[in-house]
Amino acid sequence: MSDECSQATAKIHPATREILPDDPMEMHGFEVPGDPNLMLRLLVEEYARIGWGAEEILQLARDPNYQAFHGLLQFFGEEKLSSQIEKILARCGVMRVTAKETVPISERLLQIETPE
Repeated sequence: MSDECSQATAKIHPATREILPDDPMEMHGFEVPGDPNLMLRLLVEEYARIGWGAEEILQLARDPNYQAFHGLLQFFGEEKLSSQIEKILARCGVMRVTAKETVPISERLLQIETPE
């Protein structure tokens, strides 16, 4: 057994881990290197699949609490971002679903007779 394996600590599931004062267990967003066009495409397609249109998606970009889209807004500018969102939606479309309730089927039974 190598020295690295003998010094490894046992894995602890986060739900059972001790909560420490300097570990507030809050999520923090930060920038990572990558392709902003790809990130935009993936985010727009994700929201299009749940039925959001261009204006609803653009609202996310205007909200500084939603760091992914807000960062893209700062990167592209509102006019270019809006144009890019429209192009992506034109290509992939927006999923729209309508639920309709039907009239309940009658409880009365109808006897059908066949000719002999």
